[in-house]
Amino acid sequence: MKVINITRFTVPFLLVTLLSTTLFLVKAQDVAEPILDVSGNAVRRGVNYYILPAGRGNGGGLQVASIRNRTNPLVVSQNADESVIGVNVQFLPVDPKENTVRLSIDMNVKFTSMVISDSSTVWRINTELIPEHYLVTIGGVEGNPGRETLGNWFNIDKYEDAYKLVYCPVVCETCRPFCGEIGILEENGKRVLFVGRDPPLKVTFHKV
Repeated sequence: MKVINITRFTVPFLLVTLLSTTLFLVKAQDVAEPILDVSGNAVRRGVNYYILPAGRGNGGGLQVASIRNRTNPLVVSQNADESVIGVNVQFLPVDPKENTVRLSIDMNVKFTSMVISDSSTVWRINTELIPEHYLVTIGGVEGNPGRETLGNWFNIDKYEDAYKLVYCPVVCETCRPFCGEIGILEENGKRVLFVGRDPPLKVTFHKV
């Protein structure tokens, strides 16, 4: 009977299998975790959501407001009344082919249930209204990632049992932007979103 040595066949096969498995795991780890709404479903590009604070007694939803007698730009603010759900938004990941909104990925955020005649409703960072403060205002540019639009990109990270909004864009590899979590700044009775508050505003997402 002829004896076949299977060692020279088995080892390469095992190496190929291990290599394929490793590449699959690495690729899987590279895909960021999806952000979930309060119903446990993945948050999706182009779908309307309300951003609401986690827990009760923490105020209401987000809207726009004017401060310091300035109507341009309008700031993104939180209504103090928790019965007010605010204005809905859409999240637009930097990759136009990505339909799932994921953790720590740059995205545009824009209000979609309001129209302002002389401004877009895309969120952006503004340092002119209150010097040395990075306020969140509207008037940003949708898409076109790069140095010129650096202030228009936000991301979302986990925070305790919910999420937090963060400004730390990576759409420009040679830029060194100021990074920070987004919280609430009290300004003349308005609750204004700005970068740098500790603790950050803890939020949840509710599909419209």
